[in-house]
Amino acid sequence: MTWKEYFKYYKFNIFVVFILFITTLIFIYNFLQFIESRQGVILNDPFLSLLPSSNVSVPLFMLTYSGTLLGVGYVLRKPDLTIITALTYMFILWLRMTCMYFTPLEPPLNIVPLRDFVLESTFYSGNVNLKDLFFSGHTASMFLFFMVIPNKKVKWIYLIITFLVASLVLIQHAHYTIDVLVAPVMVWFAYYMANIVYRFCFVRK
Repeated sequence: MTWKEYFKYYKFNIFVVFILFITTLIFIYNFLQFIESRQGVILNDPFLSLLPSSNVSVPLFMLTYSGTLLGVGYVLRKPDLTIITALTYMFILWLRMTCMYFTPLEPPLNIVPLRDFVLESTFYSGNVNLKDLFFSGHTASMFLFFMVIPNKKVKWIYLIITFLVASLVLIQHAHYTIDVLVAPVMVWFAYYMANIVYRFCFVRK
């Protein structure tokens, strides 16, 4: 189905998804400021303690955002992929906010502050956030495209990118190991929930 046909049949549904998407982004903007302001606990991470910290912000930034731009460009070609991706991403954000709310954490020891110029100029309000932890948003974002893109070759590319991004955030000590390991599981659950919503709202009976 083309975008023109999609708008013909699902104009209101698309509008609702758009409003919910924008609302979620506004909410998480304020939520992340709250997360940074509260006290948390430092986790004992045996694996991270064996891994020397290093500043890999630049390659991590380039890998994450090139992967994101290419992924968005791919899914925008098909309206069904676009809607499922948007729904999945919303579920990921709400799952992250829920997890962060119930697991207040301090950043790992020896963290090298992760410089992400896009996040700093938007959701981080010009700051370098350190407590945006459980679970890893960078890892989740890349695994999102692995889940939603049907092409097997492209899937493998995003699986490799996910592994590289996960490795880099650990080298940076920007996340605990558990943050990275849980991210794909949460993305799978978000994708599962997004498909339920999609079938209910966007599949013509």
